[in-house]
Amino acid sequence: MALPQSKQQESSKSAPAQAGTAQAAQGIIQRLNEITTRVRLCEERINHSKERLRVFDDQIIHDKKEVSKEISTLSGEIMDLRKNIKNIEDTIHHIIKELELTAKKQEINIIEKYVSMMDPTRYITKEEYENRKKK
Repeated sequence: MALPQSKQQESSKSAPAQAGTAQAAQGIIQRLNEITTRVRLCEERINHSKERLRVFDDQIIHDKKEVSKEISTLSGEIMDLRKNIKNIEDTIHHIIKELELTAKKQEINIIEKYVSMMDPTRYITKEEYENRKKK
């Protein structure tokens, strides 16, 4: 069957158009493949970044726990040191009060003068007195 002439002209015109369309379609497919590859690479980068962020978060959480433990330990030690300092202060205050009750050097010098003036070695004992009394 022969095609009418107008149909033949259309089919002869559509062959190059179909070839152009096929090339355009192939170009689009190639471009879509490139975009798909790029999207896949971006997704891999994002997943890698998410994993790094997760590891970083885990490390921060671990470090925070360690720092919290150290702070707790240091707080306990500080409380112990405060108690020790308070005890030392109390002891120092007690020593100061006791020292205030002791005789001062000037007072001891006065007592020494009185003792030397009285010279207790000159006095007789009770037994000596009794012996002299009997004689």
